[in-house]
Amino acid sequence: MQHRPEIDGLRTVAVLPVLLFHAGIPGFAGGYVGVDLFFVISGYLITGIILSAERKAGFSLLAFYERRVRRIMPALFAVMLACLPFAWFTMLPDQMQSFGKSLVAVCLFISNILFYLQTGYFAADAELQPLLHTWSLAVEEQFYVVFPLIMIATHRMPVRRRMGLLLALAVVSLALAQWTVAQDTSAAFYLPHTRAWELLTGSLAAFWLADRRQDGHEILAALGLAAIAFSVVAYDGATPFPSFYALVPVIGALLVILFAQPGTAVARLLSMKVMTGIGLISYSLYLWHQPILAFARIHSLTEPSRGTMLGLVLLTFPLAYLSWRFIEQPFRSRAATTRRSGSSALGVTAASAACVIAVGLFAQRDNGLAFRVPEGAQDAILAGKTLDPAMTHCLFDKGEASLPHPIKDCLTPGIAESPTILIGDSHAGALAGAALRGFAAAGEPLYAMSHSACVGFSGFVVSDPKYRLRCNSFFTGIEDYIARAKISTVIMLSRWTLYIEGTPFDNGEGGVEHRRPTFVDLYDRRDDMGGEDDPARKQRVLDQYVADIKAYLDRGINVVLVYPVPEAGWNVPDTVARAVMNGDPHPLLTTATPRYQQRNTAVIAAFDALEHPRLRKVKAAPVFCNWLVNNRCLNAEGIKDILYLDDNHLSDTGAALLVPDILKAVKSLRGETSQSAASSAGPVGLKP
Repeated sequence: MQHRPEIDGLRTVAVLPVLLFHAGIPGFAGGYVGVDLFFVISGYLITGIILSAERKAGFSLLAFYERRVRRIMPALFAVMLACLPFAWFTMLPDQMQSFGKSLVAVCLFISNILFYLQTGYFAADAELQPLLHTWSLAVEEQFYVVFPLIMIATHRMPVRRRMGLLLALAVVSLALAQWTVAQDTSAAFYLPHTRAWELLTGSLAAFWLADRRQDGHEILAALGLAAIAFSVVAYDGATPFPSFYALVPVIGALLVILFAQPGTAVARLLSMKVMTGIGLISYSLYLWHQPILAFARIHSLTEPSRGTMLGLVLLTFPLAYLSWRFIEQPFRSRAATTRRSGSSALGVTAASAACVIAVGLFAQRDNGLAFRVPEGAQDAILAGKTLDPAMTHCLFDKGEASLPHPIKDCLTPGIAESPTILIGDSHAGALAGAALRGFAAAGEPLYAMSHSACVGFSGFVVSDPKYRLRCNSFFTGIEDYIARAKISTVIMLSRWTLYIEGTPFDNGEGGVEHRRPTFVDLYDRRDDMGGEDDPARKQRVLDQYVADIKAYLDRGINVVLVYPVPEAGWNVPDTVARAVMNGDPHPLLTTATPRYQQRNTAVIAAFDALEHPRLRKVKAAPVFCNWLVNNRCLNAEGIKDILYLDDNHLSDTGAALLVPDILKAVKSLRGETSQSAASSAGPVGLKP
């Protein structure tokens, strides 16, 4: 197959956006499409190699796989080996376990499946996976297992029939991608059946160019380059991908391959020395950049500055050159393949992979080699894993419509029923244990019922497919119980703003919540939900909150309305543990109060406007914000006082701070004072 320098230049166009996207550089939110360009290029080159071999001595499967092994594995093994000391000294136990699994998966060429099961590509925690980028190598290798067999099976077919078959497979794959992205975005992104069409697009280009001399076309080549640039700039993590949206960069790459022939302006641009030079080292650039960026993020408590990340991207270039010069090139240079040399190359690769797999399995031992981590860091991590029993017994997630109310474990001890109930989502579930203990200590009855991802009222449908219709059935049952049991006081706590805005919380300091966007709409719109960014949906959800609260009040039921609890954004126990690992024995972790206020402006304003003699409001912000550090909300003070279980749920320590104000509000609705409640605040010494 004739070498085309413009293809090396196209590799540069593919790799640079990926690097800048992973570094978080503004303007490259769609930089992930560079991987799609690589798929098209790979399909084109691999098919060209096979067609060329068929015309000469015949295609050898052994020679094909030997070439792939020599091309891919040496540098990949070097990268995995280089990651080991950094993983040992910087990773928390859970991260080490995950890293160990990824080592095994990379060697088995199934890392795309692992990352599909573990995390979404656009989730914040994905940035902490040093080997995340190997998912694309796994997709290619899975393609390489099947595609040569198709070529062997069809090599006697006329070219048109072979192309027709590949086109049909590509259309089916694209249709699957379009369908799957609506059902399971991560599956569509990671799995080979939804990516095969991109590689097959390159294959079709190779067939097209194999038997004809294609003239260059200035406009079509330029249009292809423009399509790629558009997708890099215009797409982002919210773009359904790889759906029909992926046609833009893929067709762009196809146009460049077909029409950027020598002599065209695009070919001259892509054939410039700097473009071909970067293209030659693009594989090593791709391999090295993600571990460098990931370990920088793992080591840092907050997101490294853009300047730092850009500097690390630049550092990747000399490292990639050395990798290309001293690892890639020597292993690629070889005499013609013989049965012995091919078997030897595959055998050495298998032995090396076995060694890495052994290391990966070892990394998963003893809870991620927890002995590496200082005792204080282990204590902090434990705080995030220690769930109150009430979260097990009183927090539901399957839309249970019929429950044997009242459930004994969700009542304050020694009573058969309670006139007061705490309801809401998992934020109410996180509060339940501390609330039950606090109410019991004050001689007050309480019943706690909550459901994950549910706002606390019936009449809503959830965007998350898992909970879509469950919330309505669960809270219909709860509301029936409230009416039947003649409950007199309802305490309401939910992540009110999340279900309006949909977006995970970003604290602006490198802490971005690890969850998919989750929002709600009215249940009667379950077949026609408004979009996440739909202002009309947001307003009707907020209006319904107010209407549901008023409905309780109009029925003569007292309401204690708990305002939004400040979200942290980062996993608080893990961040404290990292601070301890970095040498801070008593870390103070806070987030910006203005960020909380900005996030919750609409909900706070709506709640502030509510007035009723049977309504009491408990504002969470004064409990957590501005009293220890001005304009900051406390997440943790040292190892012992960690206020969150994760990036948004209160720990028992944090919940205990909020309970006295809730207890005071409940008592005041009966006209009682609660000086004793006010004095029963949380952990001694935490809040003055």
